[in-house]
Amino acid sequence: MKKVFMIGAVCLLAACGPKENNASKHMENAVVAYQQDGKDFEGYIAQPKKSDKKLPAVLLIHDWDGLDDYEKKRAQMLAENGYVAFAMDMYGKGVRAKNHKEAAELSGTYGKDRKLLRSRLETALAELKKRPEVDATRIVVMGYCFGGMAAIEAALMGADIKGVVTFHAALVFPTLAADAKNVKVPVLIHHGGADKFIAAKDIKTLKAEFDKAKVKYQFVVHEGATHGFTLKSNTGHAEHMGMAYDPKADLASWASLLAFLRDNLK
Repeated sequence: MKKVFMIGAVCLLAACGPKENNASKHMENAVVAYQQDGKDFEGYIAQPKKSDKKLPAVLLIHDWDGLDDYEKKRAQMLAENGYVAFAMDMYGKGVRAKNHKEAAELSGTYGKDRKLLRSRLETALAELKKRPEVDATRIVVMGYCFGGMAAIEAALMGADIKGVVTFHAALVFPTLAADAKNVKVPVLIHHGGADKFIAAKDIKTLKAEFDKAKVKYQFVVHEGATHGFTLKSNTGHAEHMGMAYDPKADLASWASLLAFLRDNLK
């Protein structure tokens, strides 16, 4: 869903979010152009100012709209906390959804073709790992909605990473039964207790297969939170398209993410 940053009654993570006036003193960011299969992609990187040592990193995967200001803001927040954050481009340079219909079509392409989705993940991970400032042995993959599903797919394909974190993720995986055994890293899933988009049977199936494969995972339910609970564009009304911004769940899930990164990117 298209995200517009709005001034709300609650300031998101004022203590640990990027300081607008001083951000340039602490971090740097840039557009990252890369290619796959002759196609152009355009990601975004945010990182602390030059360090004398290689830094842990996070690969951030956008929601169904495509990479936009929301993910860039989150990347900046990660950089302010000492991580190199690469917001990848799943769809291709300039390919962004203009409305819900286009978003559904774009994300649906990758939902149906998991081989293509995995190849996009592999390319983005390779781009992040080859950066001289990145410690390629310390990378976590995270994502929102569609991107959360893609992040779990990275674990299912056995990617060489240290963990996966998701926020209000889609939870349907065609090869889950066969590939759960490939998950060798901890997985942290943040889910809204009032999420009407994610079927209970899909949650049950995911947990059952993860339990069978002895996956180390946490399924955190934020009571009363809907789908898209981290999106401030849903502020100012009770609910929008089945979604509402939940500052409590947003704050709690972000704090949980930072704790996960500290524990798994030592």
